[in-house]
Amino acid sequence: MLNYHRWLDRLQALERQYANPRVYLAALCVVFFLLGNLSYRFWLDFAPEETQYSTSIKRKLTLELERQIQETASKNLALAIEQEANTEMQKMFAQQLAQQKALEKELAFYRSVMAPEANAEGLAIHALELIPGLVANRYQVRLILTQLQKRKFSLRGTAQLVFIGLVDGKRSEISLDKLTKTKFDFSFQYFQILDAEINLPANFILGRVELKAKVRSGRGNKAATISQGFDANELLGSEKEPGVILEQNSQVKDNSHNSETKR
Repeated sequence: MLNYHRWLDRLQALERQYANPRVYLAALCVVFFLLGNLSYRFWLDFAPEETQYSTSIKRKLTLELERQIQETASKNLALAIEQEANTEMQKMFAQQLAQQKALEKELAFYRSVMAPEANAEGLAIHALELIPGLVANRYQVRLILTQLQKRKFSLRGTAQLVFIGLVDGKRSEISLDKLTKTKFDFSFQYFQILDAEINLPANFILGRVELKAKVRSGRGNKAATISQGFDANELLGSEKEPGVILEQNSQVKDNSHNSETKR
């Protein structure tokens, strides 16, 4: 045990005699430098070298990326131009549609003027409007009648409206007289506007409106009847002008002619 302590004391004395921190630090720097150099050489031996083939691939990928960027930019520009052109076309179509509706309305009026044989004793239905109210199933009915021929005397008569639809899947007809106390009696020389407000039943699905205007015989004219039928979807949901809508399904019946035929 004494020998062990002697050797330990001698080693500590030698360490104090020859130990120098600078020497240890320098030795560590040399060791780290050698290890770094060996690691770099080892990495160079196994690292892939940049060959002419890899350079060519890199160049191709770069060119392809630039081409795709240019193509994307050109497509975005073309899309923006198409969207702007589409907006302009929609505006132009809307203007043309409005002009067409106005022309169709004028054409319907002048057609009735130039072809009075399609009317009852000069009477023409210029417009029929069915305007929804603020309350459900409530509508304003407006009928505009015109006289197409210059007459010294007024046209007198009555107009009848029948609303045709479905109630619980079955056909149902409701006349204007059952919906309002307002009478569509007319007496005019140039034109007349007839208005009424109606309330349709809640379970009534409107499909069609039948209109019949009867002209009473009087001084300067004979008794006659004009009938027209109108689709409810066009009266309620379409943006067509009334003069265009009312041009369809016209049937003219001359009462005097019918009486002569029966005879």
